[in-house]
Amino acid sequence: MQAGKTVLPANYVLSNVNLPLLEPDTLNNSESRPNALQIRNGVIVWIGKAGTRGAPLDGAGRSSVLVKDLGGATVVPGFIDNHVHLAVTGDLASQPRLNGMSFAQIREVLEQRHAETAPRETLRAYGWDYPAWPQPHRSLLDEISSERPIVLFQFSGHAACVNSAMLRKLGIHRGTPDPPDGSIERDEYGEPTGILREGASRPLHIERMRHVNRNRGLVESLLEAGQNVLSRHGITSVGDNTWYAGSAFALARLRRKGRLRCRVSSWSLGSAPRERFLMRFVRYDEEYLRQGPVKYFLDGAFSSRTALLLEPYRGEPDNYGTPVLHGQALHQQLLRMSRQGRQGAFHAIGDAAVRNFADAVENLAGRGVPTQECQHRLEHCQLVSAGDMTRLARLGVLVAAQPHALSSPQKDTQLLGAERASRAYPYRSLLDAGVRLSFGSDSPAEESFEPLEGIRLACLRPGPERITVREAIECYTRGSAHAEGTENWKGSIAVGKAADLAVLSHDPLELDRTGDETALRQAVVQATLVAGKLTYEQAPETWVSM
Repeated sequence: MQAGKTVLPANYVLSNVNLPLLEPDTLNNSESRPNALQIRNGVIVWIGKAGTRGAPLDGAGRSSVLVKDLGGATVVPGFIDNHVHLAVTGDLASQPRLNGMSFAQIREVLEQRHAETAPRETLRAYGWDYPAWPQPHRSLLDEISSERPIVLFQFSGHAACVNSAMLRKLGIHRGTPDPPDGSIERDEYGEPTGILREGASRPLHIERMRHVNRNRGLVESLLEAGQNVLSRHGITSVGDNTWYAGSAFALARLRRKGRLRCRVSSWSLGSAPRERFLMRFVRYDEEYLRQGPVKYFLDGAFSSRTALLLEPYRGEPDNYGTPVLHGQALHQQLLRMSRQGRQGAFHAIGDAAVRNFADAVENLAGRGVPTQECQHRLEHCQLVSAGDMTRLARLGVLVAAQPHALSSPQKDTQLLGAERASRAYPYRSLLDAGVRLSFGSDSPAEESFEPLEGIRLACLRPGPERITVREAIECYTRGSAHAEGTENWKGSIAVGKAADLAVLSHDPLELDRTGDETALRQAVVQATLVAGKLTYEQAPETWVSM
């Protein structure tokens, strides 16, 4: 997947475009709706009607600057993905994907990979899940190889299935205790089954990312691959779970080389103090590589049955999930960050994890601690009680959600029961409660990451929690810019804002105007621009017209 090959000048006009999301004051009480915008040095400097007075065209209709006719295509602000794992997204592009596969299918993929991979090298793949592979076990992987370590990451990233060779490598056996923030699944005889959840699977992620981050060429190539994948779908900025100093320094090198084509807010990880310290020495800038929030985990995920719930999982009356950062430790961390004025991004999927966080923030705010100024974020928030939504709004807590999690409603029903599943992903309720909501993908933890697919899922879902297309796009643009503190210069189409744009084949807002879903379903990204430069173009010979 290549970046845009067409080189645009520093000063040009996009003409014959549909601009459905202009800010109200952009229209300037004009009689006719704007259909053109001028970009100079990466910034929008004019919006208006092509050929009218004040436009960058002369009286004879000749262009005073280069004009590109987009043939009526829809132009929206570039999508800002509020939560990705950029290096892992790039890594995943070169690894087998197991999403939706039965074990018979998984076995076929692994056997081929086993034959192609050097001896003793760990075999990795991503994306299996319980509906398609309901009884994962190390013995099944041992049939492929009992000597080569095999690691299959469950699609949420919060669990893994490994073979006996990897258990030996990790030093896990019958007598190994569970870590405090995870679990080693065992059979009726007390033997490990090969399923490792939360903290028990973390060493597997650490091993892979340490290898990646020790290799300068490899980490740069993965970060480039990740940004190229995202650019194809109109994404111009990301909130990246960078976590490792090697990746952060690699992003800075790409920036200096002019190869960072996606704006990045680079996050550190609260549980990795050494990496966090080293990341302070990265050369950040406000335009392309910003220092982002500190990431913490409060719980796990629905699919691994580790998200922290107020009521137990369906069919498991004693399982309420796995708390990670909670209690006094959570209070102390929030207190420290709030006093430092540092934003935190707190992973909280279950309603109990959300409530614990709201309790902690409310307690500190009541003691005069400046929590609101930090704009702390809750990541995911897939289940939230109604009373806690109003508290989040009052306390100024932002919610960074990922509508791609809506793609498996049957699985949510199996895990939570029908009533709770109907209340999950409560976007309408959060907006109505006054919560500042942003959207992203958590790529590659979900089955898809494309913003247009996320918008379809949020706007075409059944039930009372569906939202409008305008609201969904604004969550992906202005909302995500607000969540990272950049809404003053990007996230919307207005004079003076960055020319970060997505060109769409159809106008998805047709659903809001007429109720017709066709345009939303058929819309694809034709081009992506960051600072006025093409980072993706679907078909140069048809998109470009000069």
